[in-house]
Amino acid sequence: MTEKSKASEKRGRPAYRPSLADRQTVEELKFVGESENAIARSLGIDPDTLRKHFVDELADGHAQRRKEVIGLLFKSAREGNVAAQKKLEELGRFAGAAEAGREFAEPKQPKLGKKEEQQLAAKGVGGKFAPPTAPKLVVHNK
Repeated sequence: MTEKSKASEKRGRPAYRPSLADRQTVEELKFVGESENAIARSLGIDPDTLRKHFVDELADGHAQRRKEVIGLLFKSAREGNVAAQKKLEELGRFAGAAEAGREFAEPKQPKLGKKEEQQLAAKGVGGKFAPPTAPKLVVHNK
């Protein structure tokens, strides 16, 4: 290799190499709802670098940390922590109701436009402003 080619290889910034601590930081910040820009600023890197090197942490960070928190709750509950037991019971009740389609998981009604809302309101009109009923036919055509 020539001197010139060796010198050209050393130009520019060195490539970013994420550490295990950086990966944990990204998961933790993602878990608490921080934006990608805020996470990148906290690490001192560009958001594009963050998205390039931390794909798994950004995609699964929330789920991984939630798993960890629930594991700690179970451990604490087994050791007799009543608050942890109540929290787990609450989480279990919520998840069970959502799976069964009861109480917490109500189906969403489609959003109606102005015209549909007016038509529904017109159907509900009663009393003196109700539309007249159709006349009854005396002759039945066979």
